[in-house]
This record gives sequence, C-alpha cells and structure tokens, in this order.
Amino acid sequence: MAVIACAIATPALAQERQFDIPAQPVASAIAALGRQAQVQIVAPGEGLEALRSRPVKGRMDARAALRLLIGGTGLEIAADDGARIVLRRVTLSAARPPVPSDAAAADDIIVTGFRASLSTARDIKRKSDAIVDAVAAEDIGQLPDNSATEALARLPGVQVFRNRGEGQAITIRGISSVVTMINGQEAYTGSSRRTLLNSYPAGLIRSIEVYKALTPDLIEGGIGGAVDVQLRQPLDFKKGISVAGTVRGSYDDQADKLMYNGDVLVAGNWDTGAGEIGVMVNASYTRRDYYESYRESLAPQTTAAGYSLPTGILAKNPKGHYERPVLTGEVQWRPAYNFGVYLRATNVTDDNTYTDTDFQTNIAANTVLSNVELVEGTNIVKSASFTATANSGPRSNHTRQLLDTTQVEFGADFKSGIATLTTSAVYTTSRIETDQQLFLLGFNQAPTIDATFQSDSKWGGLSYSYPTADLSDIDQFHVRAYSDTRQREKGKGLQWRTDLDLDTGNGLFRSVKLGFRYARRTAEYRSGTGLVDLNALKLPMSAFPGGATPAVLSRRPAGDDAAMPSGWVGYDASYLNSEANVIALNDYISTLKPGYFTDNGRPAYDPLTAFDGKEQSFAAYAQVKYDFELAGMPIDGVAGVRVVNTWLSIDGTQSIKEITPTSGGLVTRFEPIHARQNYVDVDPAISAIVHFTPDLQLRAAWTKTFSRPDFSNLNPTVALVQVQTAAGGYTGIATAGNPDLKPVRSTNWDLSLEYYFGRTGSLSLAGFYRDVNGYIVKTTVKDDTIPQSLGTVDVTKYVNAGDGYIKGIEVGANTFFDFAPGMLRHFGASANYTYIESEQNLPETEATAAFKGQTAGISKHSYNASLFYDDGRFRAKVAWSWRSDFTLSYNLTDPSKNLNWYPISRLAASATYNFGRNLSLTVDGTNLLNRPQRAYWGSKANTDRVYFEGRVYSAALRFKF
Repeated sequence: MAVIACAIATPALAQERQFDIPAQPVASAIAALGRQAQVQIVAPGEGLEALRSRPVKGRMDARAALRLLIGGTGLEIAADDGARIVLRRVTLSAARPPVPSDAAAADDIIVTGFRASLSTARDIKRKSDAIVDAVAAEDIGQLPDNSATEALARLPGVQVFRNRGEGQAITIRGISSVVTMINGQEAYTGSSRRTLLNSYPAGLIRSIEVYKALTPDLIEGGIGGAVDVQLRQPLDFKKGISVAGTVRGSYDDQADKLMYNGDVLVAGNWDTGAGEIGVMVNASYTRRDYYESYRESLAPQTTAAGYSLPTGILAKNPKGHYERPVLTGEVQWRPAYNFGVYLRATNVTDDNTYTDTDFQTNIAANTVLSNVELVEGTNIVKSASFTATANSGPRSNHTRQLLDTTQVEFGADFKSGIATLTTSAVYTTSRIETDQQLFLLGFNQAPTIDATFQSDSKWGGLSYSYPTADLSDIDQFHVRAYSDTRQREKGKGLQWRTDLDLDTGNGLFRSVKLGFRYARRTAEYRSGTGLVDLNALKLPMSAFPGGATPAVLSRRPAGDDAAMPSGWVGYDASYLNSEANVIALNDYISTLKPGYFTDNGRPAYDPLTAFDGKEQSFAAYAQVKYDFELAGMPIDGVAGVRVVNTWLSIDGTQSIKEITPTSGGLVTRFEPIHARQNYVDVDPAISAIVHFTPDLQLRAAWTKTFSRPDFSNLNPTVALVQVQTAAGGYTGIATAGNPDLKPVRSTNWDLSLEYYFGRTGSLSLAGFYRDVNGYIVKTTVKDDTIPQSLGTVDVTKYVNAGDGYIKGIEVGANTFFDFAPGMLRHFGASANYTYIESEQNLPETEATAAFKGQTAGISKHSYNASLFYDDGRFRAKVAWSWRSDFTLSYNLTDPSKNLNWYPISRLAASATYNFGRNLSLTVDGTNLLNRPQRAYWGSKANTDRVYFEGRVYSAALRFKF
C-alpha cells in the first residue's frame, strides 16, 4: 500500500470543495485530490503506473470527487473513517480483504517532507502550459532550503551570485533580466524593477515557480523569464484554527555570532451562514550576522619597465548584519461555491547595517621596486619590495540601508457555466534609504612593504607584510579623508489585471483565455555625497568626534594559510550608527573645510543624480488552449499574443559648464530637462505538448519577450562641459543618461522532453535558444543634439548597441527509490546539469573597440546534486552545487583587466526528526566545504582576490496544530 496524499486530517469530508484535477496518471491524480481535499488517502503501492484517471472539475464533496476520479481504474474505497480513506483493487471474490490498521503497513510510503515537495514540484511542471520548474514547501513553513534564493539555486538553468552572507542576484538561463512576481503580480523594491526574494518568509510560501518560456497570460518584462512566489491563503488550511511556527538559532563560525530567528502563522477557516471565511496572520523575524574576509590585488597597471603590477593591495573584512521583520495579513471570503474575494497586506522591512573594515595600500605606476620576481613566462610581478604611498592606510565604513515595502492586494473570482473570471489589484509603496560614511587614515611616514602578489599559499593570491610599521599604533596614522553619502529611492505603483477563462469543452479549442493589465508606477531617486580631503592637515584621529578610542580591526579568515597583517587600528565605525553622531562629526569637519555638509549637517542632494520617472503600461492578451490527436498521439498547447503599450515620462537636470569668448570665465548653470517616450510591443507565443505516452511528453515553445531599461539608465540628466575659443575652436564632453533607450528584446525557442515515473520520479532534457537584440551598454558617442551645446559633443551614456545569443541544454532527474527493498526505498536523489553558451556582439565606438565574447556573469557549466532520505519520521539531505568559471566584467579597452571568477562549489546538509504530527526538529549546515571564492585579472597567472565566507550551522524547532 502507499499513502498517496497526506494532509492534516479533518472529519469534514462532506464539506463541498472546488476541485480542478486534469486527467493524468492515477497516482499523481490521487495525490492532487488528497492535497486539495486536505485528507489522507492510502492506495496500493504497485500497479498504478499505467493507469490514467478521469478529470475532476467542479464543486463537490471529497468522496464524490474521489469516486469520480477512480472510476474505471479498478480501484475502490475499502475503508473510510472520516479522517483517512483506504483504497484497494477490486477483486472478483466477494470476500473483503482486511482493512489496514491505523498504522501504515510495512510497504506504505507516507507522502510528506521531501516526497511531498518533490511530488508537488513535479506536478506543477507536468501540468503547466509554460516551460517551468518549481520549488514546493515540504510542509507549512519549510522550504527545501533556508531561503528562497538558495532553493532556486538548485533548479536547472538558475545561477546565483552570493554576497554578504546570502545568495542575492539570480540569472535564468544566463539572463539577469527577470520579472519577480508575488501571486502573479509584479513585485519590486524602490526604483528598481525587481524585488529581493529572500525578504519573503518561508512560512508564507506555498511554492516558487520559475518560468523559462512565458505564455501570453504571464506578465511581460523579463527576457530571462519570471519568478512567481505563490503565497499561502487562509482557505488552504483545515477548518478551525491552525497555528504553525518556527524558532531557529544559527551560528556563523567566521562572524562568531549566534543568531535567533522565528516566525508564527495563525490561520482560521470557518463555515458560516455567510459562506466560508478565512483569516490569516503571519509574522516573522530574521537576523543574520556575517563576517567575510578577503585579500585582493586591485586592477593591474603597466609600469615604465613593462611590468604588470596591481594599482593597490587590499585586506578587507565585509561584516555586518541584517534584520528582516515581515508581517502579512489576509482575509478570504467565499460566500458561494462560485464566488470568492480576498484582501492581503504585506509589509517587508530589510534593515541592513555594514561596518566593513579594510587596509588598502595604493601603488603608483612609477613606484620603485626591488627584489622583483616575475611569474614564470610573463611580465606579471610575482613579488617585490617597495615603499607604499603615504595615502595608504586603514579604512572604516559604516553603512545603514533600510528597504521597506508594503503591498496591498485585493482579488476576486467568479465562475458561471463555462466562464471563470478573476481579477486582482495591487498597490505597492517602497523606499530605500542608504546612508554611508567612510573614514580613511594615512601613514605619517610611508612604510616599506614586502609583497607577494601571486603567492604559493593554498589558494594563491596576495600575501604581504609591513616590516617597518606597527599597525597597532594609532600614532603611525593621520586622518586622510572622510565622506558622507546619502541616497533615497521611492517607488509607488498600482497594477490591476483581469482574466476571463472560457472552458469551451472537448473540441479543438479546449479553452479561450482573455485578459488585460494596467500598471502605473513612479520612481524617484536622490543622492548626495560630501567627500573631504583632509590629508594636508595631518590631524590625529583623536581630534575627531568618535576618534578618541581606536578600534582594533582584525582579519579572521577561516582556513587561509597566506601571510597577512593580523590586524590594525582604525576609526570605530559603530559610533556612526546614530545620525546625531554623524551630524556631530560632519559639523566638526565643516569647521576645518566648510561647504560639504550644507543640508542640516548632511550632504546636499546632487541634482545631476536625481530623477523622477512615471511609467504607465496597458497590456491585453488572448490565448487558446487547443487539443487534438495526430497519429494516435494527443497534442495540446497554447497559442496567443500579448500586446503591451508603454508610456514613459521622466524628469532630470542639465548642468552646463562653459567658457566662451563672451562668458568672462567659467559659467555654470542648471536647468530642468524633461523626456518622454512611447513604444508598443507585440509578443506572440505558441507552445505544443506531444504526449507520446501518459508518462512521456515533449514540449516545444516559440515566444517573443522584452525587458524594459532600468529607471537609472533612463535618467535624462546631462552634465555638459564645453569650451569655445575666439578662433571658433570647440571642445565639448558630457556624461548623460538616455531616456530614449528601448527595451532589450528576445526571440526564444524552447524544447523539453519529459518522462514521469513512479510517485515522484522524473527525467527531463531541455534545449533553448535566445536571440537577443538591443543590449544596453555604456559607451562614448558623438552627439550634436545636446540642448544648448555649441557643437558636436563626446557623450558618455547608455545606448542600445549590439546583439547576441544564449543557447544551452538542461538535464534533470529526480526520484525516490520506491522500487528498492527495505529501507533503501526511503532514499532518493536529485541531479541536474546546465550547459550555456552565449555570445554578445558590441560595435566599435569612438571610445572602445568592437567586442565579441561570452555574456558577463554566466558560467558555461553548472551542476546540482542531492541525496536524501525520508521515512516519514526522519529525513535528511546532502546537497552539492558547482558552477564553472565566468567573466564578471569586461574591460573593452584592455582585456588584461577583465575580471574573471574561478569555479564555485558549495555543500549543504540538513536533517529533520518528527516527534509527531505537530513537532519537528531540524539541524542544518551551509557552506560546509568552506572553499573560498576566487577571481583573477585577465589570466589565471594574475589573481585578483581570495574571498572567504562563514559556515553557518542552524537548529530549528517547528510546530503546528
């Protein structure tokens, strides 16, 4: 026997529910019914693979739905105690076999934990009209990984770049332009076009779906695809009150900090005289302390002697913490079986504090070197002794960044006959406030350095010492410089979508879906910096507010054998955690050099960085779902088109600095500048699924997509400097944004061969090709249309230039070993491989040569592999990931300054023990290999950095009742 679906049992089987279960293999159909009905179903463990269920759609009680679903399959209900239904095969004998006891039989398999997650994710992929991969929660409040981004990193075609203790930026099939959605509606932070997926707590997430080929009913704006976070709703829970929560403690071995996190979800689901009513509140708090450490040789330069030498060397410790309180509430009401409404409000706060410390030594190109040793066969300096420039020394950074986003969503659905109408409106308000101070010290007397830029340590790279300087003595240093920066971003928006789905029956066209979406949003950005050069004053740090007691700033790299300074003294950046202290420091510096902090003790906003953007878009789509047979094989799919009209209005500032024969010297003036544009995109899409057998299918899709430029690139600001001589000579240079930027557009071809077997097993082989046009790059062009320019100007700005392609394959396999004997059937494995080949072609400009090469940030090869065990009571998993080397950034004028990353590998493990249905304990560890990230300039003979992160160990107690 096999328990096909397991949910929190409820005796209310007679309660009518809405079911929507397409015809499919009977095992997965029974699992789907069990999840939708929230009832435990036990079915025979063998012999179901070749059976196919009937479709079940409509409002009915769970028993009626089950009888309809298993009709003609040879299964019948053997026992039903109101909380658990047992199925068996129909026998010719009138004698009834014994009903299984309340405990599962020896060959029963409980579908919870990893099995439930794998099964749900497989069902999402199998039934979708689009090409999609998914991550499903194992249980209430438990994703397969501790964060959304880490969970996505295990999907084929998804790559993650990690920074400050967590995975942050993601790419889908090599493209970072991805639409992020919550419940199918666009989600963003500040003035950006995306949101941070890690901000949403695991307790609220039902599933995360990664769309790699979009259908017309999905939101436009991502040539890479879309990520849709599906949140739980109150009526998803059992009748009555449900409470679930997590208490977690974590330890970072490099930060040497213990962190406490938790979340609690309370949901109520009641039948009333007014219909079904559900209420849900979820609150979570996450704190993460991190301490990272790296040593780095900065970008190379060429000396007069022809040596390749870093422009500086750096020992750096990015450290800090973030706190993320999240509060969500939702009310859901279904007054009738065919009508429902809901109202949800979510507030996400992401409060980050960084107190980075580093010791930077600057190296001039004319620095006199001694004891020079070169890397064999190159001009790259391996080691040398030299005297550092006096403007080298400790740097202390304090950054406070607050991200605050509120989303309010109202939605409704109505069904009548063949028509299903859904509508939802979302209002978003979001802000990002960043305040950063940097306090720099310099040597009183330039010291001697013995440096090995390319060491023979375990991980290579930088190793050095100061043989003549005591870095723990604050009297060795004076205050060199100080800066204060503040940035403010705001984003507001309203989006409304309505969709009509017409179930047209069994003809060629099974359904017709129509819809529209209106979106309006604003984006505001302000920034100001006061950078003060104090080097000539030679003042001691003790003269400054907060500088009386130096901080001892130490490196604590884990597993690094390179010889480096063990520590140094510097300014205690924690003093700047208070704005009053920042203003006090700024006021003191203003007595030394006035004019930098003129806005109530803070730097004034720079008009040349500011913009105010407004964007409206109206989208309409139509698609049909078709179904027919060809040579006895069922073929179905979707064909349709999405039409999008986008209006942009954006304001900035033009700065003109000029000298003319009549100006009487340098004249500076500022003037407002306004720009607007309108464009229409027509994006057709067609897909087909060929069902060779009930378990083997081939998907094919052809689509067109586009991605809008970021608001920061559209800023119309122009900073023009021009000189005109009496003889008529003219020189003009400018930096500018480009409000005329067009979207990046892509034409896409996708194939996916998929085989499904057993209860959770699947094999897939996918191929894809992206033909991309209009890449956005920054370059210098000649322009004679700059307002009030006196001639042709050399303008550095973003432009649509060049094209390229991205192509590749994905291979994936997931299964539990249900066929194995004994406890071996509780084991399972998951593995995938992605190969990506890309090319970006950029034309020659006045400033750069033509470029043809791999798109930045993409690894050509990536692997994920997991081994897991789940017997219902105990489950454990070991997960390994690896991505090959990649180029992070290109220098189009000097390829030796291309920044390349070495391969990255990570290992994580977790184990969970269920004390019963309602209580479990999980322990896990991440970054267990403790291998540093490494980078190099141009060639591997020239190491850039060796970068260590901490290992994190956690224990979490989860409860539900």
